[in-house]
Amino acid sequence: MKIVDGVETFVGDEAGFPLIIKQTNNGKAVDLVAWVKRNRGFVDSSILDYGALIFRGFDVETVAAFEAVATACTSENWVDYIEATSPRSQVQSKTSTSTDYDSKYKIFPHNEKSYSADWPRYVFFYCKNPPTAQGSTPLVDCRRVYMAIPEAIRSRFKRDKLMYVRQFSNYMGIPWQKAFNVESKEEMEAYCQANFIDKIEWKDDGTPKITYTRNAAIKHPVTGDPCWFNHGVFFNVHAMEPALKEIFLSAFEEDELPYNTYYGTGTKIEKETVASLSKIYYDNAVSIPYEKNDIIFMDNILIAHGREPFEGDRKIYVTMTEQMKLEEAEYC
Repeated sequence: MKIVDGVETFVGDEAGFPLIIKQTNNGKAVDLVAWVKRNRGFVDSSILDYGALIFRGFDVETVAAFEAVATACTSENWVDYIEATSPRSQVQSKTSTSTDYDSKYKIFPHNEKSYSADWPRYVFFYCKNPPTAQGSTPLVDCRRVYMAIPEAIRSRFKRDKLMYVRQFSNYMGIPWQKAFNVESKEEMEAYCQANFIDKIEWKDDGTPKITYTRNAAIKHPVTGDPCWFNHGVFFNVHAMEPALKEIFLSAFEEDELPYNTYYGTGTKIEKETVASLSKIYYDNAVSIPYEKNDIIFMDNILIAHGREPFEGDRKIYVTMTEQMKLEEAEYC
């Protein structure tokens, strides 16, 4: 443990991350925003070293206070949730629920918006109310994931890239107008053209099917570290929980699923490859149980995040900052 400006700091897991920054029990109350501003250099270097920080034990009782911490750590360059894939509810200002997805299912680790043409550099989670059981946010160091992936798999994705196929429906999932913040087919087509979505097809029911390719790995813009950065497993049919997979495949043919991923050539990704990648993610995952008013601050390129299933009235909110763009990224 190390004391920094009257605050305890220590590594939260034997894996070497995240760094927990905690108000001491025997000290006077510390204003977290003021502390971050005084120690911004320490915060900036720590987020690069550890990938994720957890602020714990501070008086952060409101969403406004949470957003003030996010601003102090980064800036007011907020990132909106466009190309939404998970149902969320707006809470206040730039903050929403982390997801409204059914509590009995886990959410696979992923880098926020890595499937799109822009993404947040930073993601913040705020624990307004912790769950009564499970419900942690697993954190995965994407540098370690990249290095753990067999060279043959890495080389295949580097050569062929990763194809995303997303199909909308009038009776299931987020409406395409809401997901892309558009109102008409013309606006949707213009969005696709501006955001490197290679192909859009309109189905007979008036809903779109979009197909596009992305790289599977990215170099961190500051450290240069190669990071596995994609939704390749997250969206793949073979990564679904068995009960969900059965439900979806009873309703859709495999090539009509709402989401799926392929090699960039359009070839199916082998079930064994998906299983191998999935195991690597979870082998490198760290889960720290939430405490009330916790704030997780993560570098979205260095760290993937997921969600455990949970019980209780779990209230976890999210905000995102510092937009990054596809055309500015360096791939590996």
